[in-house]
Amino acid sequence: MALELSQRAQQMLDTRDFLDHYAMLCMDDPFDQDTNKEGYVNLGTSVCALCEDVILRRVNEPGLFQFGSKEQHYFPMWGIPELREALASFLTRHLAPDLPVLPENVLVVNGGVAAMEVLACCLLDPGDVVLTPSPCYTRIFVNFSERFEVVVVDVLLRDKNEISIGAASTFELNADILEATIMEQKAAGRTVKAFFLVNPNNPLGDVYSSQLVLQLMEVCHRNGLHFISDEAYALAVYERQTPFHSVLNLWPLPDPQKTHVIWSFSKDMNLAGIRIGALITRNDSLLRVVKNTSMYTAVPAIVQKAAARLLNDTVWIDEVFLPTYQQRLRDAANKTRNTLVSLGIQVRPAQAGFFLWADCRRFLPVVSRDGELTLFKKFMDHKVYVTPGSEMRCADPGWFRIVFTAVPHVLEEGNLQYKGFVTNVTDKIVLAGIDGNMETKNEIKSKQILLYCS
Repeated sequence: MALELSQRAQQMLDTRDFLDHYAMLCMDDPFDQDTNKEGYVNLGTSVCALCEDVILRRVNEPGLFQFGSKEQHYFPMWGIPELREALASFLTRHLAPDLPVLPENVLVVNGGVAAMEVLACCLLDPGDVVLTPSPCYTRIFVNFSERFEVVVVDVLLRDKNEISIGAASTFELNADILEATIMEQKAAGRTVKAFFLVNPNNPLGDVYSSQLVLQLMEVCHRNGLHFISDEAYALAVYERQTPFHSVLNLWPLPDPQKTHVIWSFSKDMNLAGIRIGALITRNDSLLRVVKNTSMYTAVPAIVQKAAARLLNDTVWIDEVFLPTYQQRLRDAANKTRNTLVSLGIQVRPAQAGFFLWADCRRFLPVVSRDGELTLFKKFMDHKVYVTPGSEMRCADPGWFRIVFTAVPHVLEEGNLQYKGFVTNVTDKIVLAGIDGNMETKNEIKSKQILLYCS
């Protein structure tokens, strides 16, 4: 007899998150240039491995991780004072130089995902609506709905050119689109409580201007919505001419009590494995309730102390890590963009993040969601994981998110394969393990992409 679960648990069991599923597939059988050349090349999971050498040297230095008598006992579960002070100083220095972040407004949780769940629990009731622009990071839908039954609704951004192949695309966000979506939801009888903005955007790589952010906040204020700014990629801006304006540095705000910011170590510090996120808010009621429930989201004290020591090493952060991080992002983005364009793939301009938004419509057997998933399955058959746009809530089929921050030798291997491929198509097809039967131009082009990614 099967173990009986609650209805809530059964729903979770029946829900499979696409990104998590394929990330685990790649983790179970990862490509390695020496030991597993037949494994999966993961260009779908948004992690940055470009600075592993720099980080490993610093993290493994003596003194960063120290276990003393205090680490044997309980501690403030919402964040030890040392880490909240270090986070406040770090965020002030890099995101809010004109408006210092106060330690008492910083809550430490076990990752950005936990911060989203905390907000779902504390700000919204079951059936309430949170809006977010799409295409988007789809864990937003899972994080808000899986345990707290919040309804996540797309603010739908479209390719203005739709099926016009080769034309520039915008997927533009503006205040009018947000307002129209709020009105649609209210007309349908739904209670809209919050707007969730990822800035810089995942997967588009857009950096939204302070003017636009304030316009969006005004719309939220007029309609009584909380404004949540996920700034996980705040320091991943690699275009030198593009400034990032954190909500933490904007003042006056339309509604400070309904404005909340998320930041984490996973992206900008390249440390997804240590599971530290920060929720920054001026809302006293929210601060109190998160503290009261922080046992569920606590980060081990030894990890918090190590993180505080790392952030307090301002020379390493500001003069070694961040310049290296941003330069390597810039180089990897340019190299990957150039390679994709040379393969006949149009790439939407981006300024930040770990990924490029690539237009693969010309390679679809039919321009539809089914056609997109057919191409995705071809990628997976050749052990290459990239994220199809439909799984990021993109309404226009044929777009893929391609991560360029994988382990450098994986990307370099792809580039080396391509350089040989352009001089001898047939030889490279054989080297890649693709049969030499007669194929359509689209199939050949699709396999050229696979050659790059494998």
